Amino acid sequence: MRVLVTGGTGFVGAWSAKALADDGHDVRLLVRRPDRIATVLDPLGVKGVEHAIGDMTDGVAVRAAMDGCEAVLHCAAVVSNDRREADAMIAANLRGAETVLGAAVACGADPVVHVSSIAALFDPVAPVMRTDVTASGAGAYGRSKASVENFARSLQAAGAPVTITYPGMVLGPSAGPAFGEAAQGVEQLLKMGVIPTRDGAWLVVDVRDVAAVHSACMVAGQGPRRYLCGGRFLPMRELAPILRRLTGRSLPILPIPGIALREIGRLVDIAARVVPIETVFTRGAMEQFTRMTPSDDRGIHDELGIVYRPVTETFADTVVAMVAEGRLTAKQAGSCAS
Repeated sequence: MRVLVTGGTGFVGAWSAKALADDGHDVRLLVRRPDRIATVLDPLGVKGVEHAIGDMTDGVAVRAAMDGCEAVLHCAAVVSNDRREADAMIAANLRGAETVLGAAVACGADPVVHVSSIAALFDPVAPVMRTDVTASGAGAYGRSKASVENFARSLQAAGAPVTITYPGMVLGPSAGPAFGEAAQGVEQLLKMGVIPTRDGAWLVVDVRDVAAVHSACMVAGQGPRRYLCGGRFLPMRELAPILRRLTGRSLPILPIPGIALREIGRLVDIAARVVPIETVFTRGAMEQFTRMTPSDDRGIHDELGIVYRPVTETFADTVVAMVAEGRLTAKQAGSCAS
């Protein structure tokens, strides 16, 4: 089938476009900057892909891009850790989802796949993350995903064939220079040379596995569906040995309690109101980092047949790609660089 992909020059979108093309689908991209297509997709072996120019919030451009498409994959989203851009990010992501998902449903696309995030489901008091509950969202990005979630679920409640996926911390080899935002966590950790707390945990999923989920969802007539693809739950006591083996570095765990990191995040948010700060140490990020829970991913395994690759492969490929792109030095990557 012909599939319109928004956000196809981003990390998840590019790998998803590759998975769709590899599985025999015709891919059309909606992009703002067509010059990025070759830079991001050519290294993945996806060349000469059809595209339309436009923004996800532009209804005219979106409807024109959908002409002749049977399905839609909405990956596009604005992501920023700059607190001063929070309101604009929330508004843009909601408007983009309303425009893309609304137009897709109106034109009869089936399926319409919306890429959400575990941030829309994150509840620190729930023992396991599930798709039958929603949350208000931690941090500005989490709130933006939560607001979009309400709209996407309203379409599902009306019977529209909308499928929602919820990736966790997406890592893996880059798409050209494109990395996911989660890579900042790996970069920061290896640059610091320490793991800041034993209280934290990551929920890690490989971008190639997320892409496989999106391609597997491209079946018409299935109706509304939701799939958690959070990935493997890794407390710091399990993550540390993995990174030590890969890099050959000591990477000690500091005895800083999670509550202290959340307070640091709160203070960073206050400072960011007046000073431009681009950091992973925001209150929302530290809330998720120190209170993360496992996710119930049985749906993608049982219904879609997706099997996660080893997490060591994901981390190794992430670090190697970051060295190649100059985001980590060979010393910071340790033995993984060779």
